[in-house]
Amino acid sequence: MKITTASPSDIDEAVGCLAAAFAQDPITGFLLQPGPGYRDRVTQFFSLLMRARIALKMPVFVARGSDGIDGATMGYSTVHSEWPTGLSEEWVRFENAIPGMADRMAIYDEVATKYKPPAPHYYLGVIGTDPTLQGSGIGTQLLKSFCEVSASDLLSSGVYLETAQASNLRFYERAGFAETGRGTLGDATLWCMYLPHERR
Repeated sequence: MKITTASPSDIDEAVGCLAAAFAQDPITGFLLQPGPGYRDRVTQFFSLLMRARIALKMPVFVARGSDGIDGATMGYSTVHSEWPTGLSEEWVRFENAIPGMADRMAIYDEVATKYKPPAPHYYLGVIGTDPTLQGSGIGTQLLKSFCEVSASDLLSSGVYLETAQASNLRFYERAGFAETGRGTLGDATLWCMYLPHERR
């Protein structure tokens, strides 16, 4: 297994992997609402995020196994650029097509903004692996690669993320993350976590 920077040719396979990984995730469930067409909505959601982040040269990594892509992670660096116009317009159409999504995104953003660190940092928005390969260390390697890029950026004070899976808390805590606060997304709890970089 090898961790590499994602290229545009990786998008479809990586998005398929993330859609499977997040099929039961409380965050995507809250934002995109399970029901008819849910898997298609999740796939389009991650496709938009990945295409935008690759276009902006943000940190996007994939785990390459012997049979293809087994996991992916992506987020933002300390510099937040506007999405390309075409992708921004596509996002608006996507959001408008899902009743109430804009309001649910606002709830999510309110919690995340409240507990993210004030200093410049990297935001780890998504990390997921093929569900059949969970526990094989792929997630650990993806997380390590993302955190290393952040640590090498002198502008970054650390890495911030959110999770709504209680089972993920120990995984992040072992990597050095600590809770900064929590909120609610419908019936789910959203934990906000931060890993500060040690500067010498």
